[in-house]
Amino acid sequence: MQPLQLNPALIPWYYLILLLVGLLAAAMGLFLVYQAYQGYRRNERRQMLFLAIGLALITVISPLVSLLVPSIGIPLRFELIVYTFYAPLVSNIIKIVGIGVIIYSLSLRSHS
Repeated sequence: MQPLQLNPALIPWYYLILLLVGLLAAAMGLFLVYQAYQGYRRNERRQMLFLAIGLALITVISPLVSLLVPSIGIPLRFELIVYTFYAPLVSNIIKIVGIGVIIYSLSLRSHS
């Protein structure tokens, strides 16, 4: 069995820009999630915890799925339907769940 090999010289420069922008967006989302989680720890409010979870799903997990599927799929020779149907479907389901969690966090009553 031959080890998985990828020649970085064969990757077009515009894909690297796309990767960097995606990673920057995920890093910024992770910062937002961290701030919301710190708010939860500071005030012990469940609303902030659910807000952090929803933000993580929308701003970190969903973009990482979009970045990882092509990164893993190209060397493993995934079928075209994985890129055109399954990956966008999973990414959008994650976003829908994240938005639902944020809506839930906004609907919780404060007990203070």
